[in-house]
Amino acid sequence: MHLFGKAVSDQSDVAAMAEPKTFSILVVEDNTAIRAAIARSLERRHCSVTTATNGLEGLEAVRARRFDVVITDLSMPERGGLWLWEHSLQIRPELKGRFVLISSENRPGQRGMGLFLQSEHFFVKPFSLDDLLDQVEAIARRAVEGFRAGDSIRPDAGGRDDMFPQVSDEV
Repeated sequence: MHLFGKAVSDQSDVAAMAEPKTFSILVVEDNTAIRAAIARSLERRHCSVTTATNGLEGLEAVRARRFDVVITDLSMPERGGLWLWEHSLQIRPELKGRFVLISSENRPGQRGMGLFLQSEHFFVKPFSLDDLLDQVEAIARRAVEGFRAGDSIRPDAGGRDDMFPQVSDEV
């Protein structure tokens, strides 16, 4: 049997080819509604999602397992996003370039923010979940496929990647 130009030997090969890739995403956000909306949207797109409510819990999650992308709020009780980023890179340096920081401030003035912005990604609340998920998808694809910084992820003719089904949500 041939599927998508590849020879397949049995039904398990067909099932494996039909399943979407699963990315492992850590969402660290103290606001319950925002955390749940992001997690739910990622799960709809077949991602494996772990959540944490502050930087300390987030760091424990990073210690416990590997993630393709970390989405974190900037300002949280019990350590914020920059603290989490700095400490996570000490444990897992491969996470460099895989953090998405979300903040209600469009010009956060925290020490270390300049270093963060040189290699990471930033969204201001309120934000479109579609835009956030597009960015997360691009980062995860580069991580999983081993892309180097600056390589194209080759969007479709409409300018979108097709890794995740398109579901419109707003946060």
